[in-house]
Amino acid sequence: MELKPNMIENSKWSFQFSRKAIFTFLAITLFYFFEASQMSYFNVLAPYYLAQGYHENQVAGLSSAYYYGNVIGLLPVGYALDHFPLRKILLWAIIGSVISALLLAMGHSYSTDLIARFLCGFFGGTFSFIGGIRVILSLFPNRFSFFMGFFISSGMFAGLVCQYPLLRVVNHIGIQGTMIVMVVFGLIVTIFNLLYLHPPTTHIQENKENKYPGTVRQMCFEIVTNLRNWLDCIMIVLLDTPISIMGTLWGIVLMTGFYGFSDGTSAVMVMCLFAGLMLGSMFWGIFSDRYNNSGGIIILGAAASLAILILMLVSQHHANPIIIAVLSFGLGLFSSCQSLGFTWLTKNMRPELIGRNSAFNSMILMGSGGGFKQFGAVLLASSPFFRGMPSVVNLIVCMAIAMTLVLIYVAVRKKVFKNLVF
Repeated sequence: MELKPNMIENSKWSFQFSRKAIFTFLAITLFYFFEASQMSYFNVLAPYYLAQGYHENQVAGLSSAYYYGNVIGLLPVGYALDHFPLRKILLWAIIGSVISALLLAMGHSYSTDLIARFLCGFFGGTFSFIGGIRVILSLFPNRFSFFMGFFISSGMFAGLVCQYPLLRVVNHIGIQGTMIVMVVFGLIVTIFNLLYLHPPTTHIQENKENKYPGTVRQMCFEIVTNLRNWLDCIMIVLLDTPISIMGTLWGIVLMTGFYGFSDGTSAVMVMCLFAGLMLGSMFWGIFSDRYNNSGGIIILGAAASLAILILMLVSQHHANPIIIAVLSFGLGLFSSCQSLGFTWLTKNMRPELIGRNSAFNSMILMGSGGGFKQFGAVLLASSPFFRGMPSVVNLIVCMAIAMTLVLIYVAVRKKVFKNLVF
């Protein structure tokens, strides 16, 4: 694809982009925004399902089905993105996701809803994230961290919108009406992508020229036995626990059960978490590109997140909504340093295996996200770790342990993997 770049100079930086490239980036980002909305809105729906007599494990199962749909589809999706045109693959995925969302809106049984959520994840979440990585790498290879930060922040903005604003919608038109609104928005996303999604097509020829020299078995063995890649993925999973536990399912339950806030106030608290995530995802990418110290930034983010979780833990009996909102914002801001981990993952990959390696990484990330939701249900049904506190305290403790493990790993990562450049 031939570009006629416009130049923007900013101290050490210079960006090259065309109108076509920017609109392609906006199109794939809008697709990811739609899918992140589908991942996040069960945080608002969870209290309604529980009030209707659903068990915590059933609610977690519905939410997690989206993630498990991701996991099942990831490896074939990685192959498809490596061998077929990005535009056609992504457009079919958007259409499949919208049809699945319509099936969910029209479902009247738990089993139907479970299948629909699974299909939403299979078509939408799978393609939007991996496809986004491929599109951004092909459009902006020299500013991947910067644009990846904006891409991820769009998902955080979706999570923000799917809290208090969506709660108001649910209160006015009900759960099914809200799902219909989601379908209509999906149709708008489809039309925008039909018009403006035009990723470069040169990657197909490059893949043929740089074809993996070994067998399929050797390729799979190389991907699966990459220890550094495994540990980097686990690090991102642990940094993501504020989203997977608090942001997309159990946030309102946590705030109402631990601090005694109303549903509306609790939704605002979760909005603050996503506001911090959205801002941080953009900020850390810019900061990392400028100072080239992603390891130090992740250590700072994990340490600050741990401190905030401890403050949230000791603030139960004198909780002030403003203070908890600030702490939630800070937790989102600092834990969003996970976006820098995706740059580490791209450096773990051979160029000819980017699609399939990204698929494998996403299997770990999405599968773990669904697993943490169901683990959260187990923690809610278990005895509290601290006497005199409700069981929701277990969720805060779980996130604090995750941040501690991240601190330990990043501190020793460079020593374990010699000749490593952060």
